[in-house]
Amino acid sequence: MPVRARAAPPRSPRPPGQRTSDDFNAIDPNLVVDGQGRWWLSFGSFWSGLKMIQIDPATGKRTGGAFHSSAGRGGGAIEAPTIFQRCAHYYLFVSFDLCCRGADSIYRVMVGRSTSVTGPYVDRNGVAMTAGGGTEVLAGHGSVNGPGHQDVFADTDNDILAYHYYADDGRSLLGINWLGWDSSGWPYVH
Repeated sequence: MPVRARAAPPRSPRPPGQRTSDDFNAIDPNLVVDGQGRWWLSFGSFWSGLKMIQIDPATGKRTGGAFHSSAGRGGGAIEAPTIFQRCAHYYLFVSFDLCCRGADSIYRVMVGRSTSVTGPYVDRNGVAMTAGGGTEVLAGHGSVNGPGHQDVFADTDNDILAYHYYADDGRSLLGINWLGWDSSGWPYVH
């Protein structure tokens, strides 16, 4: 009996249950509570970029239908939004480029800021993150390959940047660094 090649079943690029009319990828959620106590969920990757919706704290469900675009690269690699409030600004940390390729990963952590949780977020040069802007905070160096998919939080004595990266042998590792802030209010890694 001849062996017939069978085509693999088509793979959906969307998570299960996501509408085919959506132009965003509903992954990598991050919840932030703004200075007025309102809850916001940021999420997304690639396609039309990162989005934000308001959440009802009593139900955990979306309020209204408004989506706010917070960052994008014209369909290019961007994901893992994390919003951190410091002083008068909200900082949107994201990961640019590609992860999950072991030591060949080129992920890097970028940031923009805004005085409003919903944006617009701009980088140090004033370029909107919705137009591909972003100020680099951390990139590969030495045997730290593809750092990204970050979280930022305040500890008792310092702000912290946590992320994953790959060693030269391809192992995935956890990185933790203190964040410093320059005189203009932009973060840097210690």
